[in-house]
Amino acid sequence: MTAMSTVLLATDGSDLATAAMARGVELIGKENHFVAVSVVPPAFVPTPAGTPLDAQGPVLDVERELELEQEGSAESAAELRELAELLGVDLHGRVEVGEPGDVLCAVADEINADVIVVGSHGHGWLQRVLIGSVSNHVLHHAPCPVLVVRLEDVRKHEP
Repeated sequence: MTAMSTVLLATDGSDLATAAMARGVELIGKENHFVAVSVVPPAFVPTPAGTPLDAQGPVLDVERELELEQEGSAESAAELRELAELLGVDLHGRVEVGEPGDVLCAVADEINADVIVVGSHGHGWLQRVLIGSVSNHVLHHAPCPVLVVRLEDVRKHEP
């Protein structure tokens, strides 16, 4: 008898993320406990140029933030239900708010994930340096092994 593993599936709702999760499930097996996590970025309201608040950067508009987060969470929750059907696995979905890399690592730690499955666009090193990469952050900060499914790998396995 094989013990079930807890697998965190990272999703941003994109076709790449869905294809990466499908490939991850294919490699890891459907007989595990899957938790799909969609991260909604926090909503900030930029300050008008030339105000004393410029030095502080964007200001948090709490009411607007809650409104945007609820909209994003509702959309993500619906996407997670569709995802469970598409992948053909028993899936627990979570919608979190924050920076994706940090949130994914924190959730993996919280649920004692055995592995994280995350997609990667496979951008070059310059783009990763300039804008960062969620998959790169997770790979270097996760509390467990990380399976990075590259876009090239997904394309090779498409029918």
